[in-house]
Amino acid sequence: MTYYWLNGHLVDDRQARIAPSDRGFLLADGLFETFRARNGKVLWLTSHLERLRAGAQQLDIPIPFSDAAIGNGLDGLIQKAGLSDAALRLTLTRGPSNKRGLWPSEDAAHPTLLASIAPYVAASPAQLIVSQTTRRNEHSPLSRLKVLAYGDALIAKREALARGATDAVLLNTQGDVACCTVGNLFIRDGNGWATPRLEDGVLNGLTRARILQMLDARERRIAAAELGTIHEAVITNSLGLAPVTHIEGRALDMSEIGARLAALYVD
Repeated sequence: MTYYWLNGHLVDDRQARIAPSDRGFLLADGLFETFRARNGKVLWLTSHLERLRAGAQQLDIPIPFSDAAIGNGLDGLIQKAGLSDAALRLTLTRGPSNKRGLWPSEDAAHPTLLASIAPYVAASPAQLIVSQTTRRNEHSPLSRLKVLAYGDALIAKREALARGATDAVLLNTQGDVACCTVGNLFIRDGNGWATPRLEDGVLNGLTRARILQMLDARERRIAAAELGTIHEAVITNSLGLAPVTHIEGRALDMSEIGARLAALYVD
């Protein structure tokens, strides 16, 4: 049996229902957060909910529950599912609409808040290509929010698999490195560790912020050509770290990242 926390209630997959007119389903009008639970506890809960609320305010989507209620809901879902080490996703949409078209009706919104859970699976080492089929739009404010629309990432992922890799680096409209399909990218060159700037079309990942401090890394513009000379790279997100074994078929070193970041998800 699969369980969910839906609009304040623990339900199973037979009971979970989302309206066909939900704007998240029809227009990707919403946001999400992905959490890691370790030993039955959700990591970085406050930071995740701060980011969710900031994004919801920017999109003018009300969140109908307090942080305490959401935290209790996630804890209840972990217990009900019997998963002490888990990946959880909290999805917020504007909810159903009684009006067809792009803009919702003037009636009060009835947001949908859905939490799902799955067993935690550690990230595998990644082989990267540089996507040639799509780019990250650094001019859009959505590039810095965890919105539901992941079409560009899906296109890039499909390209990576078709080319014998596991993931793709997305460039921005200027041809500079932005991110990977589901995570921030850190690289190590002769000057140490670096990651693209937020203005390059990057989500301000929670793991990203922590690794910037742990590695004393720099935020800087990274030209696509630099990927041909770097020594090491890692993809980061809230669920874990994926060391990069190859970029465009070139083998990378993996000697440093594991030892320096082993404690990142412990506390």
